[in-house]
Amino acid sequence: MSFFEDEEEDQFFEEETEARRPRGPRRRPPSQSPLARVLIILVAVVVLVLITSLGIKSCLDKRKVSEYQDYFSQVEQVVAESDAVGKQLSDMLQKPDESVRQQLEAKLQEFQATQEQVTGKAAAIKAPDALKKENEWFVATMQMRTRGLTGLRPALLNAIEAKDNQAAASQVSYELMILFSSDVTYQVFFSEPAQRALENDGVTEVKVPQTKFIEPALASQQTMVTVLERLKGGAAQVTGLHGVALVSVKAKPSGMTLEQGAENELKASDSLVFEVEVENQGEATETNVKVLISLTAPGSPDPRTAEAFVAEVAPGQIASVEVTGLAAEAGGEPALLKVEAGPVPGEANSQNNIAEYSIRFI
Repeated sequence: MSFFEDEEEDQFFEEETEARRPRGPRRRPPSQSPLARVLIILVAVVVLVLITSLGIKSCLDKRKVSEYQDYFSQVEQVVAESDAVGKQLSDMLQKPDESVRQQLEAKLQEFQATQEQVTGKAAAIKAPDALKKENEWFVATMQMRTRGLTGLRPALLNAIEAKDNQAAASQVSYELMILFSSDVTYQVFFSEPAQRALENDGVTEVKVPQTKFIEPALASQQTMVTVLERLKGGAAQVTGLHGVALVSVKAKPSGMTLEQGAENELKASDSLVFEVEVENQGEATETNVKVLISLTAPGSPDPRTAEAFVAEVAPGQIASVEVTGLAAEAGGEPALLKVEAGPVPGEANSQNNIAEYSIRFI
């Protein structure tokens, strides 16, 4: 037997002996206690509940925002149609000419009919639960406008036939004040409470539409005396020197006076307010002087506009009026603000009625 054979035999016996050697019990890895398993399950359940709750809340928030957006979109459409009636009425009363006199009754009937349709649309809007009460005031606003136009038609037609313009103007002014009161009602009882409701619900993406049917200056008795005289084609014939000039434009509440030819910086806002000063450079007292502001954002072809009226300004005096209803967002490029005062009837020189300002909103 060779040396290698002996070595192979020894190795065989060693392996066989090792195979026959009794083995002890295998050690199992330490297992988790029942309490630890319960805690893990509880944590998993809590995490699952939190994730589910957050998902449900996110869906509910999106649904709530969508509901508000849909509601105020319908409100905005109704308000725009109603405001258009008010603008047509204001334009007709501010510039009464022969064509207005001939079509006065038909125009008043048209305004009344259109507003009645708008009021019907307002009543058909379904409001979110959180705005049920406020929506009643919104509908009431439209109803007030229908009531005002219904009373205005006979009042104005009777006033044209009356000999006493002061007494006749008083009744017309009363009906116009109802129309103006609708703007106040909308602001106090609908717009402001609705905006608070949105804030309480954490909704920042939605804004309450604003409205303006007529200017309060148009509803004054003295203004209506002038309107009646012009409608009758008599006493209000323009004589003497007439003319107004734009003096200054201030941003509120900062009080900063805007400068032409310079870049003005203003804080962006969804409710900009400008105070416009107008000087009477003529020989007669001017009433109901229109002030028009247009704001053109960078890259936008269509400007946003707002207007107000100076109730009365005597010769050589300066009067001011606040113009609201414009909004602007912060941006890199400056916007263009154009302000125009007048012109008044009989004004020959209107070059000093207009000013333009470059404004960067920050």
